[in-house]
Amino acid sequence: MKADRLISILMLLQMHKQLTANDLAKRLEVSVRTIYRDIESLSSLGIPIFTDRGVNGGVKLLGDYKTTLNGINKDELYSLFIPTGNKILEDLGIEKVKENTLLKLLGNSSTHQINEIKNIQNYIYIDMYTWSENPNKIDKDILSTLQNSIWNNNVLNILYRKINETKIVILNPLGLVCKRGNWYLIGENNEIIKTYRVSSIETVSLTDEIFQRPNDFNLEKYWKTSTSKFKDSIPKHLFTFKVNPSILNNIKERPFITISNTVVKDDVVYIDIKFDALYQGIEFAFGYGKDVEIVEPIEAIEIIKKKAAEVIALYKRN
Repeated sequence: MKADRLISILMLLQMHKQLTANDLAKRLEVSVRTIYRDIESLSSLGIPIFTDRGVNGGVKLLGDYKTTLNGINKDELYSLFIPTGNKILEDLGIEKVKENTLLKLLGNSSTHQINEIKNIQNYIYIDMYTWSENPNKIDKDILSTLQNSIWNNNVLNILYRKINETKIVILNPLGLVCKRGNWYLIGENNEIIKTYRVSSIETVSLTDEIFQRPNDFNLEKYWKTSTSKFKDSIPKHLFTFKVNPSILNNIKERPFITISNTVVKDDVVYIDIKFDALYQGIEFAFGYGKDVEIVEPIEAIEIIKKKAAEVIALYKRN
């Protein structure tokens, strides 16, 4: 929309003092002719904007002209100032910038708007830290190097640790994703885009080689598509358990456990739960002892019998 573009021109000129018409056209993805028409529109509105021709010329705002964004509603305030989670900023090394940035953004705000923002900051807090003390700890120097390589399109050499091996990988870094406090690097290796866990990168070095970023690559689209495919590829194991009714509420309150079906028959409670791996269902039952009995699948019953016998034999020796 033209109105949005006019505001964008004003904000860009306030930030950069002076830009060429070509610069503005590229940033706003319009033609140079459109930029000149927008400049005329702003000038007709009384905005002190002018163009200075010549080698060092460009588009400028006269003097110390400033504009403010008035009429911001509550939903717009929420979208700007809901906390992003301090862990992300801390990992990226910019947590100290946050407060100064807010002060600059709020410099021309009304008292009412500032109070609204304080309420948001006080009533909503997003905790990106996990319950574990040191889960998948990342080396911040490595993360910083990854950021630099992405901004500058430098080819990377990484030493990547897998389950059974550690190997050198040469890749073109395309983006970083933070999911539940865990960082992932998206990179192109041998013309195939792959995902790498940052905590599994042991060393990283930038090369002098510059790569061409794929024009059609979209980080958000890639991540959503790849995670969806990953979920679909995980085999689901349906367990049926006979459970003591006294622990049913405890099971319902457990994170990452979803009961898909509950049946009460002759005062006995049966529940169905899907697990990504067979061992997960076995560990779930084992943890509750006599209060949870596996009914299905049969192979899980045989495994838990074997494990129980091994545990009994182990402690009989002591």
